[in-house]
Amino acid sequence: MINTDSIEQARRLAETALAVMARFGIAPTPNNYMIWYSHCSGCYPELSRRIAALEARGDGFSDEILAELHEQFFGTGRQVRLLNETCERIETTMAHLLSLVAGMTRDAGGYGDQLARFGDALEGHAQVDDLKDLIDQMLSATRRMQQRAEQLEAQLGQSARQIEFLRTDLASAQREANTDSLTGIANRKYFDHELYAAAEEAMATGQPLCLLLADIDHFKQFNDTFGHQIGDQVLRLVAQVLTRSIKGRDLAARYGGEEFAIILPQTDLDGAYTLAEQIRATVAGNRIRSKPDGADLGRITMSIGCARYIPEEPLTDLIQRADDALYRAKRAGRNRVLVAEAALDPADLASAAEPA
Repeated sequence: MINTDSIEQARRLAETALAVMARFGIAPTPNNYMIWYSHCSGCYPELSRRIAALEARGDGFSDEILAELHEQFFGTGRQVRLLNETCERIETTMAHLLSLVAGMTRDAGGYGDQLARFGDALEGHAQVDDLKDLIDQMLSATRRMQQRAEQLEAQLGQSARQIEFLRTDLASAQREANTDSLTGIANRKYFDHELYAAAEEAMATGQPLCLLLADIDHFKQFNDTFGHQIGDQVLRLVAQVLTRSIKGRDLAARYGGEEFAIILPQTDLDGAYTLAEQIRATVAGNRIRSKPDGADLGRITMSIGCARYIPEEPLTDLIQRADDALYRAKRAGRNRVLVAEAALDPADLASAAEPA
């Protein structure tokens, strides 16, 4: 059954997206339409914040910026091409292996037929001269079969090595597809996948699950003052702090722009809050130095929102609650950790009080 309300809503969103694109002079290509439809739907708060920041800057939306937005939030890019190419090479190698095995099967069938004829000749009491010819034929066929088997063994060994190399390439391509190219930690797509898996496990086992959303304070100002290369250096530094801070099955990811996320399976709100405070303090304790000349560029800080997963709630609600806590931390003065109000119960209030 078709949901007419959804169709009408989609139609209104499409009209709004196209109208906004026309206002900015953006070509209505499929990729651009995907960006603006998603933005107008309100389902991608980080995308909307990026668009709002670009609009506030007055730089416009060039083809390069639009391509970057699509690649960051929706693109498949080079990583998926690598996966496809590796899978194609594996398929080619497997087809070659099957061809080798099929050839050996045919040879074995022919050799079996010769053995059967030789057996029939023995049972028929063939003459000595005939038997000698048959024996010579069988010896010759056996030598050919032996050579064929040796060739097949060598070819199978070579193919096995190729498959092992391809398996390594595939694992590498999969890691690259799941990794943010700038920071080296998990990307948004992998975060989405792992958060879903973590929520499924939390519902099945009853174990707690928490989410942290963290944002670098005044990052745009830092970028504008010192340039994008220094900004990239800051993003990598934060990613390193996150990586060193987590353990076990925790996952740190670049959520988008200067925003990061941490999935904390089997972690209660108290543990998540403690970890968030450790991360905040570690980041604030680092001084940023320019790599070319070692100049001291000061410090950066982070604001962090913390939320606990409520079983069976939509994951968009969990993310929104963490995001709300993050932006309350921003409004409260930045460089602090706040807990999502909707996730608190009396036990949490005693162990995860917000800073004054």
